[in-house]
Amino acid sequence: MKKYLTLLILAISFLMTSCIEDFRIDTEDGKHLVGINGYFTNEYKKHQIVISKTTDFYSEDEAEMISGAEVFIHDGTDTIYFEETERKGYYETIDSVAGIVGKTYYLSVNIIDEDGLHNYYSQSKMRENISQIDSMAVKEIENTFANNFMENVNNTTTSLYPYFQSVDDPDVSYLINIIVNDTILKDNSFLSCNSISLKHLSGMYFNGPEMASMIGEQSVHTFKTTQTYYDNDSTYVYDMNYYPIVEDGDKVTLCIYSVNPEFITYQTDIMSSFGSNPMMGMPYNVSTNIYPGGTAVGFFETMSVTKGSIIY
Repeated sequence: MKKYLTLLILAISFLMTSCIEDFRIDTEDGKHLVGINGYFTNEYKKHQIVISKTTDFYSEDEAEMISGAEVFIHDGTDTIYFEETERKGYYETIDSVAGIVGKTYYLSVNIIDEDGLHNYYSQSKMRENISQIDSMAVKEIENTFANNFMENVNNTTTSLYPYFQSVDDPDVSYLINIIVNDTILKDNSFLSCNSISLKHLSGMYFNGPEMASMIGEQSVHTFKTTQTYYDNDSTYVYDMNYYPIVEDGDKVTLCIYSVNPEFITYQTDIMSSFGSNPMMGMPYNVSTNIYPGGTAVGFFETMSVTKGSIIY
């Protein structure tokens, strides 16, 4: 009996020590790949491509940016050239330009290093988007539910509900971004935007009677959540405002981007592989549409945008 007790104590001690000490997996160093990320939309503006090198798994250093690359996009007829900005590794179109829905755009990046000339390439078709956002409504939805610690909790969310005719294409996905006055909610980072994939509901009127009867009305952004806790005779109220904070009279602009399903997969891969803990994801398995395969990572995506605004 004493023998088993001793083994049990040793096992518990090992588990407790394992929880406290740092656990680090030795990773095999590999060749750094080229990272290429860029988005081309139907907005008339200067578009940007960012080029860098990948870093080691545990590295805390900033990524090495790649300078001196030749970058251009062509659509079979016209060629759009990029030039490097004052910020190393950041390339912008020489002129403002807008993409055209329905066209396929081909990205080409040429880089010369000590091993010679390397060409990286990608392509993306700019998909059809909704023609317009017919209307939007800001609604407060109240939910009451039981709580293990307090007698009752009242949860009220203030959210944005749009109404529009969706595209009749199950492969189309939508990215959602919000602008409050002149403040962009996600700082134009499409990877952190909310996404909607309607699949078998494609072609329905978004938040119309048919769709609402099947899955209920759907919000695309929450401005605020108010939680009220009731504990006997006491009441506790907590307001959780979501950036940017919206006040009465503010102009709220909803941006709906139509994207390819492969980009949603890439977005999901990035978000699920965030961080440097190998137990919480597999960063080396993040998808890419940059070729040749095994030489580069990142994504080149074309997207069309439709916007609508209301006063909060």
